[in-house]
Amino acid sequence: MNRRSNKILRELILGNRQNVIDLVDKYNLQERTIRADIKELNEALQEYSLPLIASDKNGELFIDTEDKPDVSAYEKFIQAHTFYTYYMSKNERSTILAMILMNADGYVTVEQLRDIIGASRNTLLHDLSELKKWFEENSMELVSQVRRGYIVNAPELQIRKGILKLLEVNGDNNDYGTGYHLGAFWNFLISQVDKLGLYHEIKKDIIEQEEKLQAFLSDYSFFETAIELTLTVNRIVKNQILPDYYADTCRELKESSKYIFSRNLLETIGKRYGFRAPESEVLYYTDCLKGKSYLKDKHHKSNALDLRLMIAETLYQISSCFGIDFYLDFALYDLLIAHMRSAVYRLQTGEVLRNPLKESLLKEYPEVFEIIRKNIGTLEEYIGTDFSEDEMSFMVLYFASVMEKEKAETSKNSKVRVALVCETGRGTAQFMLAKLCTLDEMIEIVNVSSVHNTSEIKKAGAQMIISTIPLDNEELPCITVRSAMLSRDDLFDIQRMVMEITDGDMAGAAEPGIDIVNPEEANIQGAFCQLLARERTAVGYQAQDWRDAVCKSGMLLYETGAVELRYIDAMIENIEKYGPYIVVCPGTALPHADTSEGVIKEAASLVRLAEPVEFQNEANDPVRYVIGISVQSAESINQAIYDLMMIFGNENIRKRLDEAEDEEAILKAINNLHKISGTKPAKRR
Repeated sequence: MNRRSNKILRELILGNRQNVIDLVDKYNLQERTIRADIKELNEALQEYSLPLIASDKNGELFIDTEDKPDVSAYEKFIQAHTFYTYYMSKNERSTILAMILMNADGYVTVEQLRDIIGASRNTLLHDLSELKKWFEENSMELVSQVRRGYIVNAPELQIRKGILKLLEVNGDNNDYGTGYHLGAFWNFLISQVDKLGLYHEIKKDIIEQEEKLQAFLSDYSFFETAIELTLTVNRIVKNQILPDYYADTCRELKESSKYIFSRNLLETIGKRYGFRAPESEVLYYTDCLKGKSYLKDKHHKSNALDLRLMIAETLYQISSCFGIDFYLDFALYDLLIAHMRSAVYRLQTGEVLRNPLKESLLKEYPEVFEIIRKNIGTLEEYIGTDFSEDEMSFMVLYFASVMEKEKAETSKNSKVRVALVCETGRGTAQFMLAKLCTLDEMIEIVNVSSVHNTSEIKKAGAQMIISTIPLDNEELPCITVRSAMLSRDDLFDIQRMVMEITDGDMAGAAEPGIDIVNPEEANIQGAFCQLLARERTAVGYQAQDWRDAVCKSGMLLYETGAVELRYIDAMIENIEKYGPYIVVCPGTALPHADTSEGVIKEAASLVRLAEPVEFQNEANDPVRYVIGISVQSAESINQAIYDLMMIFGNENIRKRLDEAEDEEAILKAINNLHKISGTKPAKRR
């Protein structure tokens, strides 16, 4: 299941028929893609013994059952999906990552994130780099530290605001409107907040307090109140307590009728889960409740409703009709809120604002106008006047732009599933993965195999193969790359085949911008620096040939206690047996051997040769940099390999290293790279 198929299924479950042709236009995809979604959904539904999706001759889709669909059964089906059975878009993945990081108890490593959501390491590193800016824009800091991971540095109140905003702008209107949870993405978000799994119980607790105090929340306020209380309780249980933010308003909050509501709820839940809520938390939740709207008698109703909530609820309903999620785009959401407030002010004061695009928008997006008109009635009733077509057309402009953007994102996120085949198996694949992250929006790596184990490729559902050696009699399209490092030409060939598979048109397309232009853009994490040391670095070594160069890199490892002497012979034997595949970048070789050949600890040596030597690698000879490396496990060395590829695969960085006068200067130049990238300085060992 993916976001698109989830939304299609959700509408069908609720009895809203969908037409294939309309869906093709809505998602800007081919009909066969939509039908493939339906086929995949039916295969999964069949496993749960649920009625399947059928279609008539006109392309109308519906749940194939004589009775009304059992919504609860489908709800369980959707909630059973995990990050490994739900295919996230980039926006969804980034939003989930932000939610995971804000709800973490401490540092989170890339490996832990990978285990949670199943994305590749390189994909996650790229996402995390982009997320740093998002956290800054929202008054938080995403701090990264070598060998510890990532942590959000911000006051507790600011973190809670970020979490609640993510839930607010990406909420599932089925929970709010019908009581059912039919959005897989919403389930993922709330599950990160609600580790205790008490969201449903909390809703019952709120209803009990409403009855007891005869203070009834409006539907939208009830939804907000439930997620705020769920977050509050989960943070208290984890001892992530708010300090006394309410010293100045403490008396006012305690005198509020909502204080009793807040105190009673937290006492009831505290007894169940074995905690006593601090006064700061009672006051915080009281403050949350003060901002909600309550249903009273008709005479007082209009005075009780809050304009902010009315606008938020209206936008929520309209967004849900279009299937729009704002993900991390708080700015767009806030812009819509601000525009709506301005529109209400204009309508109440009689000011008229003309939209010169109104007629064009009416003609181009009549369905958007209709949905806005249909869902704006409650707000119009509250302000006592109707929205003009000009005012509605400004709203159409906003929503239409979001929908067009989503169409483009949907097309872009239709990834081709790729299998990697390498002559020496998974080790070599790490080099390929480091460069393939540049095509992350086009491809998804579903399998990595060595030459003798290609039978797993079909099982993984691959659509094409990228191989380091020619393959015979393969049924799938296959690109044979020039080296594991993947040159610019290799990446262009891969991109071209991906476009062919997705029926794209490469005519006149420019080559992909895949090279890192500036060292500042390299996103180097510092793991490679950790493996280096002054005593394992040599500048100006005069090697007789490639064997001598490899031997020198191995001796630096041996003399510093990283490997046994036999490891050096194994490094050379590897190259003699498998060829110069270890020449992974222009002018750079990475000789290594198996852990069983005498690895004592993980380390790296660096040799810059006085004169480059030939390794008989056509693509990347001659070699000037020889990086000896001792590996204890493939998992632990991944980040160091990624850094290494980003450093030596970058022509500008290599030029900097060429200019370094001695060992100290070259180590300083490498260490400075990850400081530029925004990570903590590495300590040499």
